[in-house]
Amino acid sequence: MDETDRELLRLLARDARTPAAELARMLDVSRSTVQNRIDRLLSDGVISKFTVEMGQGHSAALIRAVVMIKLETGDSRKLISRLRAINEVEALTAVNGAFDFHLDLQVSSLPRLDEVLSEIRRLPSVQETNTSICLNRFK
Repeated sequence: MDETDRELLRLLARDARTPAAELARMLDVSRSTVQNRIDRLLSDGVISKFTVEMGQGHSAALIRAVVMIKLETGDSRKLISRLRAINEVEALTAVNGAFDFHLDLQVSSLPRLDEVLSEIRRLPSVQETNTSICLNRFK
């Protein structure tokens, strides 16, 4: 499984009904490449059905992280819009205390996490971030 497969799985997990043509555009590959990869992921048992249930061990390949963001004083509406536009942002929550926002991220690799964190830190009005990688998830 390569980076494109992991990104495809992340997109399908977000919305399994996304058309192959749109997935191809998002991944910058051909529609037939997307369909071939989906077919292979199905035959390999990585995808068991289109609510996108990943086989045991495959979801562990995805990295989850929590990012706390402290803002400079001012209107945060533009920042909220920009954070929501980042594909890897699973949830964005306003919080009280030392930080202003709590982000749940899901990324395909540590280098991608570094890229996303750099993107977040460059956003106007972001004063400070604090990131923790999730090691285990309990229900």
